[in-house]
Amino acid sequence: MSQDSVLDFSAVPPEFLVFRTDNVREIPTENTILLLDGSANMPRVVPSNRFDRILVFEPSGSIETPDNMLSVGLSRHSTISIASAESNTLHISVQSVVRTLGGTQILPCEYSVTLSRPVDSRTALYAFSVLLLCGKTDAKTLKLRL
Repeated sequence: MSQDSVLDFSAVPPEFLVFRTDNVREIPTENTILLLDGSANMPRVVPSNRFDRILVFEPSGSIETPDNMLSVGLSRHSTISIASAESNTLHISVQSVVRTLGGTQILPCEYSVTLSRPVDSRTALYAFSVLLLCGKTDAKTLKLRL
């Protein structure tokens, strides 16, 4: 599979599919999530692409924020942020109402995320946010294991 073409994938679509690229041309599926760095060097996204959600890590003030964009980061102003961290547990805060890809509404709350191995904060926030948007978190216990 190529690093820069989603068109190279031709099997039955899995539940999750992740591509790392700096060139997005066409997305041939539903329930797509784009992960972006909030720096000024963001990849160019063709306007005709339709992403269900766009997650931006630590967005700069100059980024336009469409309705489907969620900010993730260490700031208390981010939609999803790390509230606190212990040895192998992160407490991740959902700061405002978030809708999953299936339409379920997640109210502001705090999840306890147990890490099976050390990961950087960006990776943990992206992984948690994708699982949250895909409805893979437990809303009753507010716990998740990564």
